[in-house]
This record gives sequence, C-alpha cells and structure tokens, in this order.
Amino acid sequence: MKALALIPLLALPVLNAQETTSSMSMEERKASVVQLKNRIEMREERLNELVADIKTLDDRTEKRIEKVVSTLKDTQDSQSSKTRITKLKTDVIEGLRNSIAAYQAERRKIFEAVRVNKDEAAKPLLELLSRLDERVQKRADQIMELAKSMPQRDDVKKYERDGGRYYNGYHYENSRISEKWRQNRRQGSATKVEIDDLMKALESAIDTLERRKMAIEARINGGQLSPANLELAQFELGQTDAMLDHRKREMLELAKPQGTSGQAANKDSADHLKDLFDNVRGDISEDHWNVLKKLNDAVQEQDAIIKLKANLAAREKWLEENAGE
Repeated sequence: MKALALIPLLALPVLNAQETTSSMSMEERKASVVQLKNRIEMREERLNELVADIKTLDDRTEKRIEKVVSTLKDTQDSQSSKTRITKLKTDVIEGLRNSIAAYQAERRKIFEAVRVNKDEAAKPLLELLSRLDERVQKRADQIMELAKSMPQRDDVKKYERDGGRYYNGYHYENSRISEKWRQNRRQGSATKVEIDDLMKALESAIDTLERRKMAIEARINGGQLSPANLELAQFELGQTDAMLDHRKREMLELAKPQGTSGQAANKDSADHLKDLFDNVRGDISEDHWNVLKKLNDAVQEQDAIIKLKANLAAREKWLEENAGE
C-alpha cells in the first residue's frame, strides 16, 4: 500500500511556474507546491540511501583488497616459482592503478555536481568526495607496499663451483652459472621495470597536482567566488595539498633501496595463489563497478534534486506574486 501511495508523487510533472495553466485554482497551485516538496524529500532520502549503499560496498571491497595486498607483500618468489609471485604483484599493482583512474573520473563528476549546488542537499556528495580521496590515497599506499616488497638486484656471484678433475698432475675446477644469480637477475629485471614505471606515474601525478593547486589558488585569490564556492575551493585546496605532499614522500620512499622479506613460495604455491586471486578478483571487480555505478546514480539524483528545487522556487515565487488574486 505504501508503494502505491507514492505513485502520484513520482508521477508529478516538473513544470515551470509559467507553465501552470490559468484553469488551476489557487488551492491546486498550493497543493502542487506541497507535492513537489514531498518529491524533493523522497529524492533526498534516495540520495542518502545511495550514499549508505556505496559506503557498505566500498568497505567490503576494501577488506578484500587489503587481504590480497597483505598476502602478496609477505610472499616472495623462490627458484622454482621463478617470477610468478612478482608477476602477480605487477598484475595487482596494475589493477590498483586502474582503480585510482576510475575513482578520479567519478570524483570529477561529483565535484562538479557539488560545485553547481553547494547547499544542504550536496552534503552527502561532499562526504563521497572525501571518501574517494581516501580510497585513492589508500590505493597509492597499497601500490607502494607491493612495489617495496619486490626484490631488487643484489650482489650475487655469477659462477659457482661444480666439482673438478685432475689431469696430467693438475687440478681443473669446473664452474657453472649459479641458479641463485639467475633468479636474482630475473626478479631484479622485473622489479626495475615496475619501479621505473611507478616513478614516471608519480612524476606525472605530482605535476598534475601542482598545476591543480595553482589553478585553485588563482580562483581563490581572484575574489570572484561566491561564499559557497570559496568554501568548496578551500576544501579542494586542502585535499590537493595533502595528496601532493603524500605523492612527494612516496617518490622519496620508492627511490630508496628496498630490502625483501617474507615467505618464499614454491611453484605449486605460486600457482595456487594465482588461482585464488583470479577467483577473488571477480568479486572485487563486481563490487568495484557496482560502487562506480551507484556513484553515478548519486550524481544523477543530485542533479534531479537541483532541478526540482529550481521548479519549487519558481512555483513559490508565483504564489507570492499572485497572493492577492
């Protein structure tokens, strides 16, 4: 019954004040304002529900990702696994970087929605902005954890003794390339490629953040912002400053020589880990894209609220101007 009672409200047409016909009585016009206010309230409740759903899904995804990262950073390759664990780490790093790009794209949409309508209805979206910034930073930290756990090249002797023989009164020593040297070379080469790629990404991120900071400061110092937009710009400047400082510290950390620790996995263990991560990756991916979809729905809901409020303001203005009729 409750669902049926909502149908008239959902079906209420969105009209400009001048579109109301002269055949409507004053009481009917007043009733339309009440209905419109109810509709706005329903939309705002829906927006709050979406935000709550996003937080629940996001928390579940975070736990799964944290478990993957924690397991991998404490695991190293062995001679039998060669670079299987290192390859898993690079795959997860790539996934985390893709996650950052997706979050940043949604953040731009949400920021614009907040900028357009900086009022009480935008507060849930402002909360999502902060949460997205936290997630981007968390993903960057997780990338750093995995990168720092990847083995770099060590000073390992290339050749090792492989017995010897006597001939004509002389001892001849046989030697061969050490498997330990081969393994160190394999791992070191893979790590160097990944670290170099991450350093370039950090340099690009720092450059982008510095340019964003300059643009925000220029808007603030220009003196043309409304109080609401000035508050939003100051919020954005604080977020940008924090991210910029973090990226610079990450670059310094990544440039330092890293030691490796953790349990060495043999070939079978490495293959088993890959199977497990392939399975959990599907769950993480599904939750992640559901979060992004709901973020998009939240932006659309906010846009609908903005339009409804503009319509309400026009109707109320008409009633005020025609109160004596």
